[in-house]
Parts: sequence; structure tokens; C-alpha cells
Amino acid sequence: MKYTDNGGDTWEETTPGLVRVVVLGGVAVTDSQPSAIDYVTEKWGPLTPLDDSDYEPAEPSLPTVSDVMSRADVFQAANSLVKGMGLTEAASVYDVLSVAKWLEGSE
Repeated sequence: MKYTDNGGDTWEETTPGLVRVVVLGGVAVTDSQPSAIDYVTEKWGPLTPLDDSDYEPAEPSLPTVSDVMSRADVFQAANSLVKGMGLTEAASVYDVLSVAKWLEGSE
């Protein structure tokens, strides 16, 4: 049996009480680990049963920064942002790395 969560991701029942994600953000997933259905319901909202004949995959999600830019591009963009702030003291490489992590969505 297949289910969908609040975000439109698709889950498939592996054994009674366990489900695994099979479509995440419109992209097929082949190597997910089963999780308890209660945990999935608590974390990602109620699971709605899908009739296989009515199943339509979710639209693909927007590209992430890492899909569009290389890590060097992200670092250069972060460096430009930090230098453009007009700080009175020189920015450290740690400041630039923090901005780069923020641009990538890691924080």
C-alpha cells in the first residue's frame, strides 16, 4: 500500500507497521530505510492512503544551490557578500565559510 504525507512525498508499506519513502520532492528514492508508521506520521504529518490507479508523482522541487553552483562559486559569492558589507575590520575565512554554509542551506 502507498501513502502520501503533508509535503506530497510518497511512502510505501514494507511490512505491517513499517513504511519507507519512495518519492521525495518528486524524485524517486531507491535506497531508503523503513521507519515506523507512527514516527513518520508524527514527523511528516498524517499519511493518506493512495489508490495506485490515481497515483501521480509530485512535481519536481526547485533546484538547490548546490545543483546550480559549484562549491567554488558558492565560496566566491559568500566572499563577495562579506566584503561588500563594508566591515571596519577584515573578515576572516570563518566568516566567509559561515555565509557559504548559509547560502547552501546547511544552517
